[in-house]
Amino acid sequence: MAEKTIQSRRRRPGTEENDDLENISEDDDKKVKRNKPLRSAYMIVFQVVGAVVGLLVFYLFVTPSPIKPVPIKSQDLPYFDGILQPNNALQQVIKILPGELNGPESIQVDKDGNIYTGLHDGRIIKISPSGKIVHLVRTGMDLPECGNITAEDKCGRPLGLQFDRDQENLIICDAYLGLLKYNLKAGELTTLISASKGVNDVPFKFVNHLTISSSNKVYFTDSSWKWQRRDFPYMILEGGGQGRLISYDIETKQSEVLMDGLFFPNGIALSPDEEFVVVCETTASRIMRLFLKGSRKGIYDLFSDNLPGAPDNIRPSKDGGYWVALPSIRKWPFSFLDSVGPYPNLKSAIAKLLPKETFHGLIKKYGLMIKLDYYGDIIKSYHDPDGSVITHISEVYEDPNDHNILYFGSFKNDFIGKLRLNSKQTDL
Repeated sequence: MAEKTIQSRRRRPGTEENDDLENISEDDDKKVKRNKPLRSAYMIVFQVVGAVVGLLVFYLFVTPSPIKPVPIKSQDLPYFDGILQPNNALQQVIKILPGELNGPESIQVDKDGNIYTGLHDGRIIKISPSGKIVHLVRTGMDLPECGNITAEDKCGRPLGLQFDRDQENLIICDAYLGLLKYNLKAGELTTLISASKGVNDVPFKFVNHLTISSSNKVYFTDSSWKWQRRDFPYMILEGGGQGRLISYDIETKQSEVLMDGLFFPNGIALSPDEEFVVVCETTASRIMRLFLKGSRKGIYDLFSDNLPGAPDNIRPSKDGGYWVALPSIRKWPFSFLDSVGPYPNLKSAIAKLLPKETFHGLIKKYGLMIKLDYYGDIIKSYHDPDGSVITHISEVYEDPNDHNILYFGSFKNDFIGKLRLNSKQTDL
């Protein structure tokens, strides 16, 4: 009888017996059938993710960035200890007309206790001591869309304002329209320097804040010759020195550029003897000083550096020094702008990917103001650590009729803040 030939089956290396397709069990067959669609789903997901990543990389390389960023060297972030130790002083703030005021950026108070401010919709208003709102004037057109940031260039956006020497006029910095004057008695608004004219053949793009000397000379800031106020997230991210400090003589109508190449120049204030002027550079987190007279006339230097936030407006204090508003903070161990500042390519990519409106979400809710002495040193700080009462402070204004009262403006809040300093909670 012929010997039966035994045929051996081949098995794939490293597989178990039940992986043999000729001897596959019913359970194994079900597993194979289940795994096939699962693997297919994974492949589809990987392909979609790969396509999205590829398109994103293509977009980042091909699409031009809306900004031309420059590297900004980051500094050691301040620790909130010592003078900067967090407290709850700003949680004692009283809200004036909450919900009725849209972005009261800057404040003035007359001898009768009336409060003046400019709003997001282009209006200048007066608030009586009883709380009555009086609409004085609009800096721009009266349109249904006023109050929307996209219509600011038409409706106007009044920012810094201050009485002139005799308190007959309110001098106004409108971000889009230029340097304006409102006669309080006649109720008449006139333009001192239009934004389209500017100074030295360079139009204004972002007229911001001002201070006025005893001789009726106005010192004001144009934050950028490139970016408008509604584009300020791009201006902050870009980091270029495009701002100017300008003087305008109300009597002679002569203007002069005193400093240029500033990094988002914002608030401005004079020394008591008017020997120098100090200017906040928001994106540099510092304050510069320019001497206006004496042996150092025309010389500028660093007045205060590495502040615990991005300084907005600055106003003098009656008992000496300056009040500085800090709408966003720089606190160890992390600050978004400090982290991305040295990397232009990263900032360019962020500007491509994120809409301007999303940058507000990067600002931590925190209420902070500081007081500086005449040497530029921080001598007091006032906090609302969780921003539960007040945040996004743009200006701290001392009531000229009662120096124990401070008013707080904001580009974002819907109220004016008021704080009495001689209370136990705030006497720091």
